[in-house]
Amino acid sequence: MKSLQATLTVRLPPPALRRLKARARAIGVTPSELVRAALEREVGPLADEPTAAEMTREWIGVLRGPAPDGRDARNVLETWNPDRRG
Repeated sequence: MKSLQATLTVRLPPPALRRLKARARAIGVTPSELVRAALEREVGPLADEPTAAEMTREWIGVLRGPAPDGRDARNVLETWNPDRRG
């Protein structure tokens, strides 16, 4: 991903800001990430820019079975191999 080089200030009324923060928290991203994703969906990427899916393709994986929780997740992550070829 290209480094972020510009800043845009958006002034929101308090109810909209509360909804933005709540939604960002619910999906596990920062409010800024949520706004950037919404803008990309609305205006689309430039013709020469890769899409978000293309930029993250190497990190997208497949879980075998249900995702573990709690301490079991730590054990699974310790043995996780990101190489999906085998």
